[in-house]
Amino acid sequence: MSKFQAPSFIQGISTLKDKTLKLTVYIAKELAGEEKAKLFDLEQKEGWFLFSENTFQTKDIPTETAKIDQNVKTPSKRLYAVLFVKWNQQTDGKGNFNTWREEEMEKIIDNEKSQLE
Repeated sequence: MSKFQAPSFIQGISTLKDKTLKLTVYIAKELAGEEKAKLFDLEQKEGWFLFSENTFQTKDIPTETAKIDQNVKTPSKRLYAVLFVKWNQQTDGKGNFNTWREEEMEKIIDNEKSQLE
């Protein structure tokens, strides 16, 4: 298991469209070549981000594997993609997809409403 630690500070925090957060973290010291290589090896890897104003105790470090699926689509994006495939199959890509999608969404909504008591 690769790990990296260095004195650092959080310079900025911003929110993204998918409601996740983006952190800008600065390493507060110059890194030696080996430390830089270790950090670059961790790029695009899944793991835990830990930050403390003091040092960590071993008990503070998670032992379970971090599972992050960066390719997960929201349910609405999945439905949009399915409707796009259905539209292509039914129309051979002819016509206006957005108009067709709105009509299909109304059918889905009407179907759901009809099941309400």
